Amino acid sequence: MRRSIGAARRALFATLCVAAANAAATTVFINELHYDNVSTDANEGLEIAGPAGFDLTGWKIHPYNGNGGVTYGTATTLSGAIPANCGGYGVVSVPIAGLQNGSPDGLALVDAGGQVVQFLSYEGVFVATNGPANGMTSVDIGVSEAENATPATSSLRLTGNGTQYADFAWQGVAPASMGACNAGQTFGAPPDIAPTVASTVPADAATGVALAATLSIAFSEPVDTAPDWFDIQCSASGSHTATASGTGNARTLDPDIDFAIGETCTVTVAADRVTDLDGTPDAMAQDYAFSFATIPGDVPPAVASTSPTPNAIGFPRAANLQVTFTESVTLDADWFTLTCATSGAHTAAVSGSGANYTLDPAADFAAIEHCVFTIRADRVHDVDGTIHAMAADVVVGFDTAADTNDYYAGADTSSGPALAAWLHGRIRNHTAYPYSGGAVNTWTILRAADEDPANPANVVDVYKNQTYAKTSASLNREHTWPNSYGFNDVESLGGQPYAPFTDCHMLYMADASYNQSRGNRPFGTCAGTGTCAERPTQAYGGFGGAGHSNWRSSLRWEVWDHRRGDVARAILYMDTRYDGGTAASGQPEPQLIVTDDEALIQTTASGVAATIAYMGMKSDLVAWHEADPPDELERLRNEVVYSYQHNRNPYIDHPEWVRCVFTNTQCPVVNDAIFANGFESP
Repeated sequence: MRRSIGAARRALFATLCVAAANAAATTVFINELHYDNVSTDANEGLEIAGPAGFDLTGWKIHPYNGNGGVTYGTATTLSGAIPANCGGYGVVSVPIAGLQNGSPDGLALVDAGGQVVQFLSYEGVFVATNGPANGMTSVDIGVSEAENATPATSSLRLTGNGTQYADFAWQGVAPASMGACNAGQTFGAPPDIAPTVASTVPADAATGVALAATLSIAFSEPVDTAPDWFDIQCSASGSHTATASGTGNARTLDPDIDFAIGETCTVTVAADRVTDLDGTPDAMAQDYAFSFATIPGDVPPAVASTSPTPNAIGFPRAANLQVTFTESVTLDADWFTLTCATSGAHTAAVSGSGANYTLDPAADFAAIEHCVFTIRADRVHDVDGTIHAMAADVVVGFDTAADTNDYYAGADTSSGPALAAWLHGRIRNHTAYPYSGGAVNTWTILRAADEDPANPANVVDVYKNQTYAKTSASLNREHTWPNSYGFNDVESLGGQPYAPFTDCHMLYMADASYNQSRGNRPFGTCAGTGTCAERPTQAYGGFGGAGHSNWRSSLRWEVWDHRRGDVARAILYMDTRYDGGTAASGQPEPQLIVTDDEALIQTTASGVAATIAYMGMKSDLVAWHEADPPDELERLRNEVVYSYQHNRNPYIDHPEWVRCVFTNTQCPVVNDAIFANGFESP
């Protein structure tokens, strides 16, 4: 129920002074903001500043509507450490589409423990009536963006010299520098802050925790842990020892014995046994404790997760299946069935133990067939207390991936124009998902498509070759074909996601600062186009590092050697996929053309779906495609996007077709079965 202003004031009385002091003294703060501009709002979001290395995992940004003081939209969850890009401090860009335009509106910056660090507003002051800032009065930043005068490339930002929010002052509209140090702002030596516990798994007050669960603790910064730094006490099983592992700001505890059923456990982190590693070693200010409850009673086992997931599309034909149960189980003979529409019944070799099992089918699945994986309840039993079978069968239906030979059956390779036309007809009218919002959107797809093979919780960005947590605030969605060339700020059209803007064959996860540095520059060789600035890559996954950099001039963005083929094929795909006309959705689509004529590459009007647009540079893109051919990760990415959009990038599946389509040379010879069997032409 909404609280009255009087009630809000009474609630505020006890906390206002403390909250105001915290907002002024905080060393992690909102440093830049863009919420309104001429025409359709674009590039909305903010920037967080703080000491380099500070872990933002679990921090959130809550947008507030000043009309009623309520939250709106979805809170943005941050993750990862603040980079060292401004000396001992750093800044992180946080894109937030759909920020409301003031009179007034606001934002709450909330730490991992749920404490409001800042509650700022623009174009006025208001009292929050729900959410984490409930009862608090916002602090107006004192500057604003005019709807009819502010460019989309501008922002409001802090300037000055210091180490905390109160040392700086907000300035009016100026060119944006999200993800980079603000002009006119310098930072002193970072304060030596005591470490804290940022988050835990399970979270405090969690229920239904598995008996064999491991515990994870994330600190606010890298720490050293002395012996006896933790204590685990449970209501039934008593005191637990555990094997501790991890470095930096992360620790994992693997209890030496399982927890008991239906008990409550408390983990205490001893403050005097945890010290940070920067400056003068500081211990935690106070002990930290979190509690959780294990699974209740002696309950039947259940299936916690499966791979594939129910209703999955594009499951690889040679992949193994995986099952995780809620507890350790024994499996009787014939505990599963696996039947497919084309390939029939499958047997599989089973490996694993406890709660985790893998099935390796004896034969591969057929292409694009529907399969049903059934886990039989009466053949799965737990091993604790009274022996229970599962309560009900679990049935997982899924569809397998395409055989690319079937997908392209009948392709007309007689000439470049003929093949381009045939491919356009094959890959058009794909399933488009919202750019943001909804149960599945482009974030969902890209987090799967760009997943780090060495760490499934992360993605690897396309330009910097750095691994980031999937929800990291340091990531943007890169339009390799800039949306300003043909579909400028057109996220949706006619109430539906607009296909070219949201096409995940072309979108890639990218470091936000590199994304901003690239802008809408055409891809191509940097040399000969002006002064070239280096944008280095990280050495990760066997690629990148010294000698493998991106290069940027005022006219070009030259992609580093291991990913230039990927972006080339993304751009060439867009040329073939979008050939004008009207889609099955009823939306008009642009004709997108790759070119070497720089004069044709022009920004199109914001908010307008253009009829034709150009991107380059064609000759460089074809050369990049040939120099950096598709690898296994790019082919897997194609499968992931196909599983959502139901169309493929043909130049990943058939790299030999690029020369045919884009230069009308080297078109594959069409084999005619009649002449192959010895008949002569009449």
